[in-house]
Amino acid sequence: MNTKQKDLNIATIKEALRQYLMDKGFRNTPERYTILEEIYSMEHHFNVDDLYILMMQKKYHVSKATIYNTIEIFLDAGLIRKHQFGEKTLTSSSYEKSYFDKQHDHLVIYKDGSDKEIQEIIEFCDPRIQGIKDSIESAFGVKIDSHSLYFYGTKK
Repeated sequence: MNTKQKDLNIATIKEALRQYLMDKGFRNTPERYTILEEIYSMEHHFNVDDLYILMMQKKYHVSKATIYNTIEIFLDAGLIRKHQFGEKTLTSSSYEKSYFDKQHDHLVIYKDGSDKEIQEIIEFCDPRIQGIKDSIESAFGVKIDSHSLYFYGTKK
């Protein structure tokens, strides 16, 4: 992604956050925008510890509690997605940016012989899943807004 598009994307998500905070009556703090920018500069899944360490390395003075609270706001605002990949970490939830991303699914590959230590996470989109979603909507008379699908395994 070129710099111009990245800047436009950052401006768009900042505006989405500003509108969300205003609609909910939440404080419009610079820390929230800084955290949002850091998340949207990442190219991978992250957990709170990863984000906290990154913020400390960049000399931002935010507490882990602020990050946890901000993550909850971003989830509710639809700016990030939460995942439970089953990994063995201190914070068991992983997150990823979601504002511009289409729905996708995950293949979680554990290190061979480990106890749920993740080697790799592969994101994929298979059009057949859309067909399954459509069938479920028709069969049950519902509208599915989102879904999550995880496959877990090890390399052969």
